[in-house]
Order: sequence, then structure tokens, then C-alpha cells
Amino acid sequence: MSFDNQNKIIRQNNPIDYIEEYFSRFFDNILRDSEDKVTINAKGLWNTYKISIIWSEQKKIFEICTYLDNSRKTRTNNSVYLLISKVNEKTGLGHFNFNPKLNTIFFNHKASVKGQDSITIEQVEHFVDIAVQECDRFFPVFYVFFNKKKSPKNAIEIAMLETSGEA
Repeated sequence: MSFDNQNKIIRQNNPIDYIEEYFSRFFDNILRDSEDKVTINAKGLWNTYKISIIWSEQKKIFEICTYLDNSRKTRTNNSVYLLISKVNEKTGLGHFNFNPKLNTIFFNHKASVKGQDSITIEQVEHFVDIAVQECDRFFPVFYVFFNKKKSPKNAIEIAMLETSGEA
């Protein structure tokens, strides 16, 4: 398999094949979950995130789903949903959610490529970069909430402290 001369993924074939081939150059732990899904472990500032890239041929959509691993998650009352709601008000693209079955926070965003004959590797890298940046931005909030047992409001205030002025 290869890319065209501009690193475009031609959609005549399954784009996940090309994405898997490309990311195998940079990541050791690539898992081909299914024909339309590949998972990588991407290192962020706070954690290593498990990022799944899922292709829907029917909808012409890439879904990027990132799992935040925090093994100490035990608080599953309704306050976790309040926290996620407040965090989602601050996200630039995509949204966070909580899966009670897996006791896991995840970040999800989708990108439509309908009407395009191809996408570039740069676009796919951008999908992954967005996921890592948003997870890094909000990981401290979830850490403070779950590990320090703070309220949703306090977790956001503590972890998202914004400074002003010069130091």
C-alpha cells in the first residue's frame, strides 16, 4: 500500500488500511480492532491516551474516540455528569462523556469527508492532535475530581486556573 505523491489517502480502498500503515512508522502499539477501526497509544502531556480512529464508509465520517485512563475512577454518581457538562461548555471541538459500564471518561469528535475524493495524512494527524490537545487540556480537571474528591465546580476552578498579567 502507498499514498499518492501528495500523501493523500484515496478512498477507492479502505482509508483505515493507509492510516494503519502510516501510523505504524511512529507508534509501536497499533491495534487493528476491525476492518474499519485502528487504535493507537498517543503520548500526551499528562498521560498516554488510547485513540481509536473509526471509518464509516456509509456516512463518510471519521470518528476519533479517546479513552482517558485513570485507574482510580470510583465516583460514578450524578456529579460526574455535571462535571462533564461543565467541561463540554469549554471544549473547542468534540465532547467528553462517561461510560458507566467501563467506568471511563472518553473524548469523541467526528470529521465528515463527504464529497471529497481523498483526505491527507495531515488531516488525519490533525484529528489525532485535536484529541490529544483536548484530553491534555482537561485531564487535570478529571484528575482533581476523581483523585482529590473535589466537586465539579472546584475541580474546574483548581485545574483550569487561568492567569492574567505578567510574571
